Amino acid sequence: MASASSQSSDPSLDVEWQEWKMKHKKTYSQDEEGHRRMVWEENKKKIEEHNAEYEEGKASFCMGLNEFSDLTNDEFWEMMTCSSDSILPDQDIINTHLFNDIPEFEDLIEDNTETPEKDQV
Repeated sequence: MASASSQSSDPSLDVEWQEWKMKHKKTYSQDEEGHRRMVWEENKKKIEEHNAEYEEGKASFCMGLNEFSDLTNDEFWEMMTCSSDSILPDQDIINTHLFNDIPEFEDLIEDNTETPEKDQV
């Protein structure tokens, strides 16, 4: 993946960038502003691509910009876990081990196995 700071920002997003910074009370040094802007733009693009898939029924949830949209995945991970170790190299193996006993989604309404509503009074 190309470095966020090696690209130039999209001028058509200037107003939205300024509004996002104001909303989330973000201020940056002059040196950091360009980098944060590019990370934000890359995350915005990923969100828009994902939401297009959501609109087509290819994803089950939609996404939006938030106060973390100026962070890379690694920066977010470090902030949330207080660890600089990003995703573990064996994460897929760990996930398979931890989650292999979880049953697949089952639609109880279609299978007629849903119990009728009960009076909760």
